[in-house]
Parts: sequence; C-alpha cells; structure tokens
Amino acid sequence: MYSKGTDGEVMDVFKRINEIVEKTNIDDFRIDSYSGANLLITGSFDFAYYHEVEVEFHEVMYLSLPVLFSNPLFRLASDDEIEVVRKFIAVSDRHTVFCIEAESDASFEKIPFYVVAESVRLREGTVYYYEREHLEENERIADWVKRKS
Repeated sequence: MYSKGTDGEVMDVFKRINEIVEKTNIDDFRIDSYSGANLLITGSFDFAYYHEVEVEFHEVMYLSLPVLFSNPLFRLASDDEIEVVRKFIAVSDRHTVFCIEAESDASFEKIPFYVVAESVRLREGTVYYYEREHLEENERIADWVKRKS
C-alpha cells in the first residue's frame, strides 16, 4: 500500500498499520535503515527470526524517533504539532508531518514522535532472517542473509 502524501491516502495506510498493531501480536518496531532520504521501519513479534511489516518513508527531511519503540499509533500531526516541528525545520508544501505515538524504553506512556517526509509506503509479509525453503506468497528472505551455494 502506497501513499503520495494526500490525507486520504495516508489515512488508509495508517488505518491499516494501526489495525495490524491492534489485531495482531506485532507490537515492536525499530528503525531498520535510514539512507539519508528513505527511512525503513520494521515491525515484528519476534525480531530474532523475522519481521512482518515494513513502513517506509520517502524523502525524509526530519525525524525524532527512537530506534526501538512499541505499541505505536500512526497518524498525521495536528496543526499545533506541525507548528512545534516548524521550530526545528522549514516544512514545505510537498512534505507531510507524520506522527507516531509510541512507548519507548524511557516510558510506557505513549509519546508523540515525528517524521517529515514526502510519502509513506506499507508492505506486509514475512521477511525471514534465515535461509528457508518453500516460501509462500508474501514471504521472503532478508537480503542480508548469507545463502548456501
């Protein structure tokens, strides 16, 4: 599921992510990679073996987010929150201020964190951290796993 940043499309993406968090045991999230432009967040019940959700923000220009967080609620930032973020950066019309309310290792209370980016994309499916045969639809092995020849 992909969103170019319009409110309706973003809400569809966030509605699905929030539904996954609410109705499954996927409650731990982490920053998997940040290239300077794209931010990949993965979600899992057990990061030792796999992840099941990927949330990728494109053309990121600002983020305030811990590397590990739990039980997130994804949403658009309110007007007041956008004004707070504007104290740190100039937010252009092509960027959206996304809010992730989540627990961190510092607090079991949900705290708002922010990502300013052009768009967001959701990918669902299991990504295994080990070699495995007989993959089903929406399953793959992580790119970094060393494969037997």
